[in-house]
Amino acid sequence: MFISNVFLCAVLPSDGVHLSTSDRGSASVGSGGSNKRKRSWSRAVFSNLQRKGLEKRFQLQKYITKPDRRQLAATLGLTDAQVKVWFQNRRMKWRHSKEAKHQQSSNSSNENRCAREEQGGPDSTQEPEIDIQTVDS
Repeated sequence: MFISNVFLCAVLPSDGVHLSTSDRGSASVGSGGSNKRKRSWSRAVFSNLQRKGLEKRFQLQKYITKPDRRQLAATLGLTDAQVKVWFQNRRMKWRHSKEAKHQQSSNSSNENRCAREEQGGPDSTQEPEIDIQTVDS
């Protein structure tokens, strides 16, 4: 049975029915004959309050300890794993933005240096003109 335009992702432990998404985005319902349950993952959508709490903590500490992570998860109503993954993703975003700023600043400093060289400024690589006067003795 297929349910279109609906995203379902749950494991119902009572009867072993597993709801998951197919490759085309529609959800299929099936009952597994084996006892092994497939893990189906869905993207966590955080509330504004949760995002603010996570961001505030990230500004204080980029790497969160396990006890702090558990406490923050309980406070925000999230799982330990959600907080852990959020911090991993946020650190990558932070690193990429730092690298982009560094790249941008090095590009602008290179542009400034090139402009000074074109104008014959102090950083110019051109040979300076030397006026040599000979003095007869």
